[in-house]
Amino acid sequence: MSGTLDAIKSKSKKGLNKAKGALGIQTAPSEDSNVVDEIAEFCPKLSYQQRMIGFGSCFFLGYVITFMSFNFFIDLIEGNPVPFVMLYSIGNIISLFSSMFLCGPKKQFKNMFDKKRKIATIVYLSTLATSIIICFIPFNQQSKLGILVILLIVQFLASIWYSLSYIPFARRAVKKCFKNTMDEGV
Repeated sequence: MSGTLDAIKSKSKKGLNKAKGALGIQTAPSEDSNVVDEIAEFCPKLSYQQRMIGFGSCFFLGYVITFMSFNFFIDLIEGNPVPFVMLYSIGNIISLFSSMFLCGPKKQFKNMFDKKRKIATIVYLSTLATSIIICFIPFNQQSKLGILVILLIVQFLASIWYSLSYIPFARRAVKKCFKNTMDEGV
């Protein structure tokens, strides 16, 4: 009986701390805090309006930078991938961070590595990092260009697939459209 009461008490305390956190009330750190909790403490408690402004600003800035990278697409084709890849990647990173304003870093990391987003997140982040690394490794320019273009396309597709996971039934609808298109083509 005592064990059950302790479990209820512990769960109640955790629930109360979560509710306080959602309302912006400071709570004392618990024994079971981890690195993600510590990262979350770096972000101040923001009002709803500040969160929306932060989200909109980061999202807009990220995509402006990403689209600006296409000014350097000719440089990429001519063998100078650094400006294009760096702007494209920085823009994507800023856009990805924009959602942290809505839910906070802790929940963002949990959401990114949730069961239904885990593969898309890993593919997205690994292609993003690999494209930056490949851009600085000296080797045959044609091979580098081919690898970078493939990485950037996969990164773009993984980003779309990741984003669709937040829209109810969106992935299912896309799969159905592709299946119908493939069935008609055969």
